[in-house]
Amino acid sequence: MPPTFQISTDTASYMVVPDQYWQMLEDPTGKLTINQVSSPAFDTKFHVNTTATKGYNYAITDYWFRYTFKNTLTRPVKLAIDVAVYRAQLYTRNANGSWKTQITGPSVPKAKRAGLKRALFFLQTIQPGEEIVFYEKEHNAFWLSKPQVMIRHIGFADAVIRENYINNEKLLVKLSINSIILGILSIAGLINLLFFRIVREKVYLYFSLSLFSFGIWTFMAVGWLLDDEHFSLHRTIQYLSIAFFFFFVMHFVRKYLSTASYTPRWDKFLIVASWIGLAAWMESLFLPPSLSYQTFQLTEIISTSIIYTYCPIILITVFCFIRINKAARPGIYALLPALLWMGPLYCYIILIQAFNQQTKQPHAAILAGFQEWNTTALTICLIWMVIGFSWILFERYQNLQQSLVQASLDREIERNQLIASQNEVLEERVAQRTAELVSTQQQLIQSEKLASLGELTAGIAHEIQNPLNFVNNFSEVSVELAAELKEEMNIGNKEEAFALTDAISDNLQKIIHHGKRADAIVKNMLQHSRNNTADKDLTDLNALAEEYLRLAYHGLRAKDKTFNSDLSVVLDPNLPKVNVIPQDIGRVLMNLFNNAFYAVQQKKKSQDDPAFKPSVTLRTIAFENNIQIQVTDNGNGIPEAIKAKILQPFFTTKPTGEGTGLGLSLSYDIIKAHGGQLDVQSTATEGSVFTITLKAQ
Repeated sequence: MPPTFQISTDTASYMVVPDQYWQMLEDPTGKLTINQVSSPAFDTKFHVNTTATKGYNYAITDYWFRYTFKNTLTRPVKLAIDVAVYRAQLYTRNANGSWKTQITGPSVPKAKRAGLKRALFFLQTIQPGEEIVFYEKEHNAFWLSKPQVMIRHIGFADAVIRENYINNEKLLVKLSINSIILGILSIAGLINLLFFRIVREKVYLYFSLSLFSFGIWTFMAVGWLLDDEHFSLHRTIQYLSIAFFFFFVMHFVRKYLSTASYTPRWDKFLIVASWIGLAAWMESLFLPPSLSYQTFQLTEIISTSIIYTYCPIILITVFCFIRINKAARPGIYALLPALLWMGPLYCYIILIQAFNQQTKQPHAAILAGFQEWNTTALTICLIWMVIGFSWILFERYQNLQQSLVQASLDREIERNQLIASQNEVLEERVAQRTAELVSTQQQLIQSEKLASLGELTAGIAHEIQNPLNFVNNFSEVSVELAAELKEEMNIGNKEEAFALTDAISDNLQKIIHHGKRADAIVKNMLQHSRNNTADKDLTDLNALAEEYLRLAYHGLRAKDKTFNSDLSVVLDPNLPKVNVIPQDIGRVLMNLFNNAFYAVQQKKKSQDDPAFKPSVTLRTIAFENNIQIQVTDNGNGIPEAIKAKILQPFFTTKPTGEGTGLGLSLSYDIIKAHGGQLDVQSTATEGSVFTITLKAQ
């Protein structure tokens, strides 16, 4: 057992227990029990720790300590044992030999903590002359912090309570100051965030985010005391906020000094340094404590080096580039306190750490002073920086606004001059383009008429071929019969001569019939080719529609011999004659039939189903004072999205070169000119129905 520590006073709130009065035992598994470590088998495994040389093995998170305290006073003392770890359990023997257990620490819910719950002290009353052996198991959270040495310190309840619960003006002052700082930084951050939203320059965004991060860090530095139930959460937020603060400061410096424009290589170095620094902070916060001791040592070196070189990098960057970028020179006044405080001091810290001199005098005293005054000095420097850079950025914003206004005025003047100088040119071009458009439209309309005429001509040529074949065939047969008649007359066979005469007469009748049929087809073609100046005539629409159906079908067959389609004709026998321009209505019907045949032809080509049969139906209907002509197909139909556009001029669903987009438009105009209506009904993939409605006269 270690020597007994003699308690000769009970008025101190903080006193260090020298190394020789306590011993420690490493618990690599964390599963040792109080009965094991207090047994004789473990007596020799406890050893004295030399704080200046050993410290903690970060690969082990659980340690046991034992120490003995004796009250040499004539009155009872209430001992307060400080807990500076994540969780601690204190064991003392009862009179019956059992163990009394106390537990406390930031990770323990407040309702289950022993002793002083917020200040985290175990309490133990020791009677005069009484000697008590303590066993303490500590669980460390090295992912939160990694202390360099082991230190045991105690106090006494009355003094600790006065300092932590009664005379806590320092805490209130710190909270008040940090709250004011947080408010100032938040206001400045919001203002700069507003500037960023207006001008979209990232220098304002990074400055705003750095202010928010630093404000959260300064408040969390003492704010956890108000809510020690969530100590680890506060610590995590504090680490993250300071990590992002340095990250955003680095990028603010880049944007403020325009390093990307002046020195791209140094700019890339700053970017890499900012991400390495952020990674180092994250490593110190989130790296699992189960990693080996060597990994901890390496990451500790990287983390410490990056953290302490952050500010020197920033300050050196600003000092060098203010000489290059003259617009950034006012920033030297905002950085002057930080240059004087952080530059030499942080360089000094790096040097003594590199040579392991931080625990030696006078370095230790200087570092202690640094720890005491660094937060205050750093806060003053950063508040000065906030005020300085806020003013600089505000002036920069004003200058930018003025330049934008001036640039806007210049652009407006140039724009007015340009408009004035180009008005005449534009008017001339508009007139010229209008004339060209009218001419082009007329050409397209004429082209559509010629295309319609071409379709009609092809159908007529195919249709007229049948009567011509009949005329030719019957003429040849009649010539042969006439020769036979002459022979029979020579031999005096009157009976056979009369039979041949009857056959020749029948052939001539058929020649006359088919000749008149060809003559009618030619007359219809000539009538269709006339201009629209013809007068209206009473027209049999049944005959007209049926004739144009055949002409359209034969015209398509003349182009594509493989095309076939079922033709269905349902004509109303009571359909009255209508006063129309036949060639115009014929042109409309030709367009509708051509579109119907095109639709079923495309569907046949796109489908592999041999059962699909193209079909086009012509139907006429007489009702009340109106008549209707319906053209129905079982093609692909018209999608709903374009149904409203198909009657517009120049709109076509056919590939380039296969349609002008004027056929249905002209048809619609012709029907409207006749006082009628052209309607479309279609279902995608099922087919379409075009309906012409005319008034019966």
